[in-house]
Amino acid sequence: MRKWIPTVLLLVVLGAGIIYAKSQNFFREQTPAARQLVQLTQGDITSFAITGKDGKSVELNQRDGKWSMTKPRAYPLNQYTIDNWLSAIQNVKLGDVVESSPINVAKYGISATHDQIEIKTKNGDVRTFAFGEALPSGDAVYVLSDQKEIASVPIDTLSGLLLGVDDFTDTTPFDWDDTKLSGIEWEGQKASWMLRSSGNSGTGDTASSSWTLNGKAVAGDTATSLSQQIKNLASNQALRKASELNKPVHRFTLSVSLGKDDSQQVYQGWTLTDDPNTVWVVPPQSNWAYGLAASDVNHAEQSGHDQAKASK
Repeated sequence: MRKWIPTVLLLVVLGAGIIYAKSQNFFREQTPAARQLVQLTQGDITSFAITGKDGKSVELNQRDGKWSMTKPRAYPLNQYTIDNWLSAIQNVKLGDVVESSPINVAKYGISATHDQIEIKTKNGDVRTFAFGEALPSGDAVYVLSDQKEIASVPIDTLSGLLLGVDDFTDTTPFDWDDTKLSGIEWEGQKASWMLRSSGNSGTGDTASSSWTLNGKAVAGDTATSLSQQIKNLASNQALRKASELNKPVHRFTLSVSLGKDDSQQVYQGWTLTDDPNTVWVVPPQSNWAYGLAASDVNHAEQSGHDQAKASK
């Protein structure tokens, strides 16, 4: 019996080792980590260009941390959209390789001129991605990466990647910090009004300050409402160079006072004889004109007038 003791002990140790190994998943097949479409940080990307289904392209370049649009025109940018796009491109997961070194990419619905992204990096590398048809599963689309392989990406990622000019353009001409707001003066064709802070101007939220509208006291939320109504106005068409406005007719002047020193921002609104339904707004120190619906401008103008009448 004594001669079997070493064998028994060995079996006990071996069994304990197997139990421990199983508890640590040593015998389970490890799932490989999902591949990324790109392995770049935001700082690595110096420019990117997107070509949509219509064949039209938008190109943005980054220099010293500041982005600008170089195609089709140097429109003012919506930084929020840029940040979201850079985050989206970094988080796209690639599916399994469908075909390496493909010869005929057209069978995957991949075009040489549509639905493409080109990324340039600070190291001088150029990455290209062309997107095609949906897979039979319907939850992903084919993608050709750097002309080297066909794989797939989730179909719901495309809405955040294949953006166009309008998506990246800042379409809101009015922009100021309400915590510094001390006054708004609107001089229009149909109505004029003046909103002024009579209390702690430029020191906090408009709703907590004391305000007058055409000299009559109004609640703080009235000031907030008028300010936000104007700031929410957005262009409903492509921006134009202010110098390209042909024989503009003056429609309104908006003067916004900021801070205790009442520094001003002055916005000008113009109409064109051949398009009376659009008011072109030129922000201070801007070369661009934003086309707003005349009905929206009229509503903002009349709103201040009506609030002033109600306060009497």
